[in-house]
Amino acid sequence: MPSDASERWLAISERFPIGPKRHSGLLRSAQPTDDVAPGQLRQAYWRDVSVVVIVESIDDAAAQAVVFPATLEPKVENLAAVVIEDDASPLHGPIVVWPDTVASVPFATLGAEIAVLPKPLLRLVKEATSNDQVMSGIRRGHAEPHISSGAALAVANLFDALDVLETAPSWQAAAAATSIPQSHLPLTTILSALQVPQSRATAIQVGNEPLALDEAERLATAAKISVSEVLERTAPLPDDLRRELQEPRWRPHVHERTTNGDEDYARTLLGHEAYQYRAQKTEYEQWRHCIEHVLTRSLR
Repeated sequence: MPSDASERWLAISERFPIGPKRHSGLLRSAQPTDDVAPGQLRQAYWRDVSVVVIVESIDDAAAQAVVFPATLEPKVENLAAVVIEDDASPLHGPIVVWPDTVASVPFATLGAEIAVLPKPLLRLVKEATSNDQVMSGIRRGHAEPHISSGAALAVANLFDALDVLETAPSWQAAAAATSIPQSHLPLTTILSALQVPQSRATAIQVGNEPLALDEAERLATAAKISVSEVLERTAPLPDDLRRELQEPRWRPHVHERTTNGDEDYARTLLGHEAYQYRAQKTEYEQWRHCIEHVLTRSLR
């Protein structure tokens, strides 16, 4: 996460506890491997913005989530907001939600799960702005903040951040993506650099064959171009691997590997490492296992 967003999140965290409640009143850690599901309160970030969102619904096949903007900052609300007060909140503190404002964002923008709203509570939040009666523990925003106040600025920043999240690249299956051009690399260069059969070298040249990361690096050195250029000229990774990499469970690792803000490229490189690993270890059939192994190996 960008440093300014990290600092803001840290400042919020220090002001009040944000851990989910247990029935015993103790805190528990969110499960970082949870799949995206309705009711989740998640931190979302992209580029230089960060915002808390509540997942309203998902399109799992497209790796898209419909979300409401929210905040955990005290006294940041307006007349359009719905406030889940302490007694009803799954956190040790209130949650302010704007259920009349929705955005469709890629799974790849979602970060850690903070807590989960039970289905009945999520339904009440969605219905709160249209019902005359509001259930106990949930209320509408009291008033509009003064235009020059910190609360007004926080609300404006929240909606601006949501707009940025919506511009993040969406996942597309390879069949729907733009076709990959031929690599225009000499066949002899591919053969000598990779030491592969001519049939596979030809498939690589015409963009029909994904490369393992070490193959892309060798080919880049031989052709005197960058690794990213090599990967752009070859076939995309398998759809199921690319889809798995959209899951928020990999987001911290992708972000840690990102340089110059190019998160998509960092995700692609991780995918090629997983592709290479499964090519070597055929007993690993699930991409999730391959990615986990790659990340574990990188920590050694």
